[in-house]
Order: sequence, then C-alpha cells, then structure tokens
Amino acid sequence: MREKTAGIAVAVMVINVLSRALALVANSLITASFGANSLTSAYSFAITLAGIITTIIGTTLTTSVIPIYTELKETGDNKRTAAFLNNTVSLTVIVSLSMIFIGVVAAPLIAKIAGKGDYDFSVYATRILLFSILFMSLYYIFSGILQANNRFFLAAAVSIPSSLCSMIYIFVFSAKYGVAGLVVATLVGYFAQAAILAPALPSVGCRLGLSFHYKNEDMRKIFRVVAPVIIGICAYQINILTNSSIAFGYDTENYIVLNNAQNLGVQIVMTMTLAIASVIYPKLATLTAKKDEEGFIRLMVSTLNGIILLLVPLTFGFFLLGHDFIDLIYGYGKFTEENVRLGGSVFSLYALGILGIGFKEITDRAFYARKNTKFSALNGVVIMAVNIILSIIFVRIWGLCGIAAAYSVAALVGGVNIIFLFKKKYGDLTARPILKALLKALCAAAVMTPAVILIGKAVPSGSKLGLLIRLAASGGGGALVYALTLIVLKTEEITEFINKGDRKK
Repeated sequence: MREKTAGIAVAVMVINVLSRALALVANSLITASFGANSLTSAYSFAITLAGIITTIIGTTLTTSVIPIYTELKETGDNKRTAAFLNNTVSLTVIVSLSMIFIGVVAAPLIAKIAGKGDYDFSVYATRILLFSILFMSLYYIFSGILQANNRFFLAAAVSIPSSLCSMIYIFVFSAKYGVAGLVVATLVGYFAQAAILAPALPSVGCRLGLSFHYKNEDMRKIFRVVAPVIIGICAYQINILTNSSIAFGYDTENYIVLNNAQNLGVQIVMTMTLAIASVIYPKLATLTAKKDEEGFIRLMVSTLNGIILLLVPLTFGFFLLGHDFIDLIYGYGKFTEENVRLGGSVFSLYALGILGIGFKEITDRAFYARKNTKFSALNGVVIMAVNIILSIIFVRIWGLCGIAAAYSVAALVGGVNIIFLFKKKYGDLTARPILKALLKALCAAAVMTPAVILIGKAVPSGSKLGLLIRLAASGGGGALVYALTLIVLKTEEITEFINKGDRKK
C-alpha cells in the first residue's frame, strides 16, 4: 500500500508541477506585457485577497467534510452520503455568496486600507475577482470528493484552463483592453477550474443538487469541528494578507515583484506538498476510521521523511539560484533588471521556509483525519503572531526582503511546532527516524552546494537559452550529487527504492 501511495503521490506531483509551470508562464507573460506598476500590483493584490477568502472557505469545508464523507462511504449508505454532499455544496454556495456580497460592499474600504496605488482600479479589480470565491470554493469541494474516491489526476491538472484563459487574453486582447480586461479573463479562468471537475462527479456516484437540511447529525458533525479549523486556517491566511498589505503599502509598484517571487517559490512547494497531502489525506482518514493506529503512524512518518528528502535540496537550490530563476521566468519585456534583482533576493529568502510549510501541511492533515482541529488552530495562531511581529520589524530594516524573511521564520517555527504538538498529543510518532532523515538530507545538501556553485560558474549564460542551460546543469548536477550522497549515507527511503527496482528486474 505504501509503494502504491508513493507512486500516486509522485504522479500527482508531476501533473501539479506541470500545470503550475504553465501558470508561471502565464504570470510571466502578464508582467512582461504590462510591467511592474500600480495597476498590475492592484490586480495581483485583488487575486491574493480573493484567494485568501477562498482558501479559508474551501479548506475549512474540505478538511471538515472529507473524514465524514469517508465514514459515510464505509457504511455503504449511498442515499445518506448523497444527502450529505448536497447539503455541503449548498452550504458552500451560501457562504461564498455571502462573502462576495460583503466584499463587494467593502471594496472601497479594502482599497483604502491597502494603501497607495490606483484607488479606482483597486476597487474594480477587487469587486470583479471576489466572484472567484464561489467558483474556487466549489472547486475545493469537487476536488475533495474526487480525491476521496482515488481520482487524483483531474484535480491536479485543474489550473491549466485558468492559465490558458490568461495566455489567450494576453496574445489576443491585451493590446485593446489592458489590465482591466485581464481581470475579467482571470475570473473566466477560475470558473473553468470548477466547471472542468463537475462532469467527473457522476462517475464516482455523486449527483449534486441543492439541499438545505442542516439539522441532521452528519451536518452537525461539520459544525462541531469547523470553528477550530477556521481559526487555524484564518490565522495562516492572515499572515499572507498581512504580508500583502504591508508590502503593498510599503512599495506599491514593486508589490507584484514580491508576489511573483512568492508564487515561484512558495507556491511551487505548496503545489508539491499539497499533491502529496491530497493523496495521503483520504488514506489517513480511512486508517482512522478502521482504527489502524500502526498503519496511520507508519504512513505519516514515511510521508514526512519523503517531504524532507524532497524539500531540503529544493531549499538549498532555490536559495543558491534565486536570481537565475527570476531572471529566466520574469526577466524580459517590461520587467526590469532592478525588478529581477529584487525578485531574486525575495525568492531566495522565501526558499528558507519551505520545509516548515511541508511539515505543517502534512501534519495538519494528520490532525484533521483524526477530527482533531484544535491543535492546528493553535499552531496557526503561533505562526500568525511570529509572522506579523517579524514582518513589522523586518520591513523597516530590509524592505520587501524583510517580508519574505519573516514569512520563512514563521513557517519554520510553525512546521516544527505542529510536529511537536502531534507527538505530545498522541505520543506514537517516533521522532528518531524523522530526525535521522533530516540530518542525512542536510548533509547531502551541504555536499551538493559546492557542486551547484561550481557548475553555475563554469556554464556561461549570455542569453535566456544560456541561462536555461546553466540552471538545468546546476540543478541536474546538484540533484545527482545529492542523490549519490544519500545512497552513500544509506538513506532508508533511497535504499528501498533501489531494492524495489532490482526486484522488478
């Protein structure tokens, strides 16, 4: 089962990375076409705001719904399961529309709080993009249902329609309608992300309809656990909103530079981590329903070790090659060399916190699978406090780079703290194999570092093609050295992978 889970997780991760890569291409075309200015920054801020609200609604409902849905599936009562899903979808629509109404009315106030910039355009972009809350909240529910039925691949590729909408707009309509039209094109893309999942739902026995019977026991289970989930998720999203508001007010024109760097680093890592989390979460929920404690802990430890072996070299690689990554993806058109330098520094600093993000996302799912949301909420508050305090301090010292540094420190604190809380609560999580994997990964990454630097200096990069070759050579060479070092250190996960390959032969 563990090998099959790992294989599915890798496949989902690959699809996620490819779809996110297309999203980065679309984002790169936006900055190349329109540049870093008050309009593109306002557009980026509006997307961030809508994304925060969507994440709060969607993640709250998904993490509350999936364990209950899994339990109902185990009973074989299809009618009860269908009623539960219909009630959940109806609740999602009601909550989303309520938040959209509040946001549309409050848009002028939001634009003022955000600080400097084009006020009228900020109000316009905020109001239009708030409607994405409905589409993306439904996407969360639809993808959760499909993942609970082991249908992972369509949900992983779902950002492709959104990216294509933005790219088509840039090539065909951008000269005529500018950034204002891009706002509408982005909303159409969000609609497509939810719409593409809907036809797949009947194949897993889910025929959706509106239902408003919220007084049954199944819906009461959601309401009992939802408050701590909201606190935890809100705390984490408030971090992003705080960072965005401070950065937007501090340097409006360069806010999009910060956002691009965050998307390139943090969002890539979130894509990988959430791809793994989306696969193991239903399995953890199933193991909890079956009261298989040993299997639960074994899956969690192996997943955390996999996260470590994946994210540690990415941390080192992103930190060392931050400028080159930003230059390759964004360094053309109206995105200036000064923008590239700032983006490279911000990107490198965001990279320092990605292991903490991975720990948090996986361990959160372990808590949610056990219907324990209190500790994730507590950890979210800790992250929020650390981030806000450090952001206010660091932005005065290092400017936008301080925002990234504060985020990374808070992410690392939260990642370590959530594992500590899980071990304190359940006690069965053995820290030794996790620390052993971390130590070996750090040693291998340290050996990898000089190889990455030397290869980078040896390969010239006078053009974008040269830069791509240098990045590929540095990254590929570093990955090879990292993998060989792990083999020399006899890392258990690598040894098992090699032995598995030998057995197949």
